[in-house]
Amino acid sequence: MKKILQTLSVAKRTLSVLTYFILVSAASLITVNFASANLQQSFDTIKESVQGVKDSTTNLITTKDSNALSPEEKAQQELNQRLDIFAKILDLSIKEAEDTISQLKALNNLEERAISLREQFLGEFEGFLKFYNEQKDILGKPEEINLAKIKEMAQSFKDWRETNYNSELAAATAFLLINRQKATLEMAGNRFAKISSDVKKLKKANLEGVDGLEKLLNLAADSLKEAKDFYQKAKDGFWLIEEKLSVASSTLTGASTPITTSSTEKIIVPEISVSIENTSSTNSTSTPSISIEDQFLSIKGLVGNSLSKIKETYQIFIEMSNLVKKLLI
Repeated sequence: MKKILQTLSVAKRTLSVLTYFILVSAASLITVNFASANLQQSFDTIKESVQGVKDSTTNLITTKDSNALSPEEKAQQELNQRLDIFAKILDLSIKEAEDTISQLKALNNLEERAISLREQFLGEFEGFLKFYNEQKDILGKPEEINLAKIKEMAQSFKDWRETNYNSELAAATAFLLINRQKATLEMAGNRFAKISSDVKKLKKANLEGVDGLEKLLNLAADSLKEAKDFYQKAKDGFWLIEEKLSVASSTLTGASTPITTSSTEKIIVPEISVSIENTSSTNSTSTPSISIEDQFLSIKGLVGNSLSKIKETYQIFIEMSNLVKKLLI
């Protein structure tokens, strides 16, 4: 009888501890949702900035004349409009680059190759910032800019972003998402290990109803494994693209030439045929029609799938919490 009471006492304590960990897991789910929402909001801001730049650039290049003005007035009006729009484009671009730099600096616990790549990204985006600010300095002297020059500046800027910058932004975005997801997975894995340990203790104590907890725990394990698989696929795909880009860049003439502040010229990133559908295979099927930018965007989709599975895991933990409450009655 004494042994039975001791076993029940241990079971009750274990249930209480399990309840605590699951409640913490529920709080973690809120944290994951909040963190992912903040990260997504930040990237949505960047995305809106990108679209704003595209729209403004289009307007800048296609500004129409007003028939009510003289030729001289039309030219001056167009010049003023173009100067104003290009200034707004630069402001959006600066915000975009600053957001990216801030998020890159906030990353921690990176592996060696990730640290190296982060420094590379930081150097690139800080170079972009310097370039943007010097372009603003040029706009600060409107008396030195005529219509032909602002048209040329706008077109060069637009071409540079589409040919070079956008793929760099997509790469940095994928890099950020992958490394944030790594931390999220580690937190979920630690939570799962603690809950699993307590469920084993309850089973050893032959507590009635523990089978239900085991079934839910197995579902959580499956969901967590899928999250890890999606993450690994995203990570492998990302580094495969980066590796091929590195090899391709090293073969191009002038590949070591960085962006300068007096020109928007920069090395043109070629399209690389990379398949991220099966990165574990050395015989990946090439997809030549997919641009570098789109390939990095597909990495973002894989990370999103991983995050969805993490949320699913925490939802199962909450279901376990509801069952534990019944067992404690």
